[in-house]
Amino acid sequence: MARAPVAGPVPVTFVISHALSGGSERYLELLLDHLDPGWVHGVVSLQDGPFVARLRASGFEVHVVETGARLSMLGSALRLRRLLARHPPAVIHANGVKAALVAALARPAAPVVWVKHDFSWDGALAALVARRCARVVGVSEAVTESFHGRLRERVRVVHNGIPPIERERPMGRDAVEALMGPGGPVVILVGRIHPAKGQIELVEAAPRILERRPDARFLLLGGEDPYQPGYARRVRDRIAQLGLTPAVFTRPHHPDAPGVMAGCDVAVMPSVPDERGMGREGFGLVGLEAMRVDTPVVGYDGGALPEVLGDCAVLVPEGDRAALAHAIADLLGDPERRDRLAACGRTLAGERFTIDSTVAGMRECYAEVASGGA
Repeated sequence: MARAPVAGPVPVTFVISHALSGGSERYLELLLDHLDPGWVHGVVSLQDGPFVARLRASGFEVHVVETGARLSMLGSALRLRRLLARHPPAVIHANGVKAALVAALARPAAPVVWVKHDFSWDGALAALVARRCARVVGVSEAVTESFHGRLRERVRVVHNGIPPIERERPMGRDAVEALMGPGGPVVILVGRIHPAKGQIELVEAAPRILERRPDARFLLLGGEDPYQPGYARRVRDRIAQLGLTPAVFTRPHHPDAPGVMAGCDVAVMPSVPDERGMGREGFGLVGLEAMRVDTPVVGYDGGALPEVLGDCAVLVPEGDRAALAHAIADLLGDPERRDRLAACGRTLAGERFTIDSTVAGMRECYAEVASGGA
């Protein structure tokens, strides 16, 4: 019989797959900032990078266990096992599938909670990893759909949440003009330059939008992914080939992306799957941030976006660039509809996706597995 959940903080070691500036890193940063210190036992990153520096600047001690692919994971698992043995936690939070796999291979004494952010390795490998974990926590129902039967009993869904974001539109517009100068309405896509984020989708849709709204401008806000340099070149080349250089601006990662979105007219999320089925939004944190600052969202209807954004966004069939262009142009020409969507999104984000609900849900999971709960 399972013991009753423990009362009070449970010491949790957080193992993170990546250290760039993606949605899973943002999720963990918010969670760590809002958990009481008694819950945070330590942080281990399987990659060095800017996120490690950010966590250290916030006062967290972070150990780096560099981990490549395939067989290198075995060596990393051994180093992780030794590290956990020196500082044993009650629970391990594996942030992402790579972290879950390495933690499972380490065979630690503490139970592993795999927080599943996306569709990576869905199928037999994801099922194998899940069997080695005490709990699989999906950030959406969508990312847990591949688990069935007895394995489903280990699954929980704890949606991402964010704190209130207060940004004034005039200040947001100033931030936009600092990045691209004054001009007409702005369509923004926030995310690292990566095939999954769909920058090419928006670039290919831009000529159709400009036919109807010649004053429209497009802001691709996000740094180049070091693992996808060819895609960044492809995006730049396609902008030039289509003659879009005067209208499309590429800018690096910005420390206040929500503040920039507050000054834009439409935020776009045209995420597309790759040949492995990855790339669909596992949650869509950028969309939630856009809603918090009253910027309406247009996106593809794949992944978790229908579940998370629902009727408060304009979603078109995945991969349909003509429909994407039509939806954006329509919204740019309809300020009343933009206002309605902004109001809907603000209410949705404020009532359903709060950081307090995320923290409460994760604390409950930690306490359950620490007590041996199923």
